[in-house]
Amino acid sequence: MGNVISYIDEFGGYTFVEKPMCELDGLILSHLSYYVYDGIVPTLEEAPASIKLEDLGHGIDKENFISVKWELEKNRELFEKVTSSRRYRSARACFYVHETDNGSAVQFGAVTFVLGNGDVFVSFRGTDDELVGWKEDFYMACRAPVGAQIRSAEYLNHIAEHFTKRKNLRLYLGGHSKGGNLAVYAAMCCDNHVKHKIARIYDMDGPGFHPEFMKHLDYDSIRDKIFKIVPDGSFVGLLMETRTDYTLIKSTQIGMSQHVTLSWCVEGDSFVRSNAADPSRKALYDKINQWIYDMSREQVDNFTENLFKLIEITEASTLTDLKTVMPDAPKKLHSIGIEYRKMDEKTKHIFWEISVFIMEVAAQDQQDRIKKSKTLEKIRQHIEA
Repeated sequence: MGNVISYIDEFGGYTFVEKPMCELDGLILSHLSYYVYDGIVPTLEEAPASIKLEDLGHGIDKENFISVKWELEKNRELFEKVTSSRRYRSARACFYVHETDNGSAVQFGAVTFVLGNGDVFVSFRGTDDELVGWKEDFYMACRAPVGAQIRSAEYLNHIAEHFTKRKNLRLYLGGHSKGGNLAVYAAMCCDNHVKHKIARIYDMDGPGFHPEFMKHLDYDSIRDKIFKIVPDGSFVGLLMETRTDYTLIKSTQIGMSQHVTLSWCVEGDSFVRSNAADPSRKALYDKINQWIYDMSREQVDNFTENLFKLIEITEASTLTDLKTVMPDAPKKLHSIGIEYRKMDEKTKHIFWEISVFIMEVAAQDQQDRIKKSKTLEKIRQHIEA
């Protein structure tokens, strides 16, 4: 079994005219929104300027080239293969947006690709390394809509307006993690004439929506256009997800690590399907979802504000910063303790409930790793015998 890089090795020589869009293209184009294009890809204000993908590598920062910090070498290899392949290199990138607002807790990123066959792919960035994006993710459990969701619908309408004179326009939307949620939200809330131009929505392990929020959204009009992928042990894609019409796939990783797209198993031009999710994990994830549904907006707001007050004490602004300063955390324990004691009892209870959930997931991950290791050892012994 391969991964998304092996897909490019096998099919990167075909144009989109020779081989139409498939689910692996949906992942690749969604994932490309994570790369840092500041000063390279024209912004909304610079329309209608664009740049070929094969030219992106000339200006991109070789060190700070991506907004996430996992699998850096594989991400570098993916970028190089995409921008040099016959399939993608002539596509044009445009309408790049990267916005953060700490005061309003908004992190929004997007980029649009015009493919060689004339199709347009709108790619929404998921949560990156900036902590403000993670704060916004917490608010998604109670606030409807959050800033990034509002921006996603505005962005899609703007893109559609730019291409309005193009006959037979086909719009594809996609995103990984929060980006998948934004793609679905944008499709539900964009102008009606834009909805009719949407051919497919690629939701790559993105969280769902609170059931109360869904009552006010036009989901039925786009339901059949959504293709949602969820690795069979992942949590993110099942967070607040009430639908069951998603596609389960296999990953080389275990548990929370399955959220990383480069771990998703591929054969040919398709993901490797999985028969069912792990029942013990499903029960654990159902538990946290029900817990979220039972909380009031005030409780989630209070918890989020207090959690990030604790994080602010560390002076970290990114996940990478947070990992770096963790060894010095004991030095700030007094300040953290003061902030913790200011919390009301309900917020403290939520804090420890989430801590217990994280420990349960971590324990499940470790248990599954041990099982996997024992299985491989038995296979090795059998082969050697």
